[in-house]
Formats: sequence, C-alpha cells, structure tokens
Amino acid sequence: MSRADCTRELCILCAPTPEILAVLRVISRMDLSLGIAIGQSFGQPVTAELMALHGQGYIREHIGRRHGGTPTQLYTITAKGRGALQEQNKKLGPVPTRTTGPSPPLRRETCSGGAIRPFTGRAGAMDALKYPSRVGNRLHYRVEEIEPADRAS
Repeated sequence: MSRADCTRELCILCAPTPEILAVLRVISRMDLSLGIAIGQSFGQPVTAELMALHGQGYIREHIGRRHGGTPTQLYTITAKGRGALQEQNKKLGPVPTRTTGPSPPLRRETCSGGAIRPFTGRAGAMDALKYPSRVGNRLHYRVEEIEPADRAS
C-alpha cells in the first residue's frame, strides 16, 4: 500500500498518531481482546481509534454473545494491520516497552525443611490428654481404660 492509495484522514501510513499505533500494537499482542480491555491498558476509552482502525481494515471485529446472552465485541489484527505495523516499526525503529521499574536480581531460595519436620508441639500442649473424658457416667482415659464415674470421684 502506498500513500497514493490513502483516502481516509486517519490512515496509519500517512498520518500515524501515537495513539493509533499504540492501539494497533496492543491488539497485535492481545489477540481476540475486548475493546474495554484495550482501553483499560491505556487508562482511557479507545472507541474512536478502534473504529478508525476497523474502518480502514487494519483490525477485524468479531461480534458474538457471552454466556449470559449479552453481546460482546472482540478485536484482532488483520494481515493488512500487521504489515502496516511492521512498516511503521521499520521507520521508527524498535519501540521501547513500558516497565514498572528495575527488578531485583533473582536469587536462589533454599529450603530449611521446617515444614516437613515432625510435629513436636509446644510445651504443655498435650497435657489435656492426661485427663479422662466423661461420657454419661463413664470416664474414658486415653489408655482405653474405662471406669464408672462414681468410683473415680
């Protein structure tokens, strides 16, 4: 496609705005994405950019229904859009990606095995098992010795 073929005012080859290029890049990375998800990645609605790209054939719109029956629109990049994006990347050079800041160097964690050691409990935690449980008129000791309650008092 050359500049002579352009008839639209928002043609990506003639007058690519940074917003249009950014939306096209997001769509190329997130295939079959919702328009609202694309807008959330920018922090603002991108309805005009999506309409312009769709009108020029750079992206395709898939209309369907969600599980609840509500309509949904998914966007994917076309071969024409991918070619135009590659042509812009050749002109502009590599586009830096956003980062959240420097990441700490990776370090190797070691396991001390504390989670798989046998339970030792805290001191005195099992003292309650020395005393019998009363069931009706009987006292049940942990050593499976059963005696009537009136004899134990």
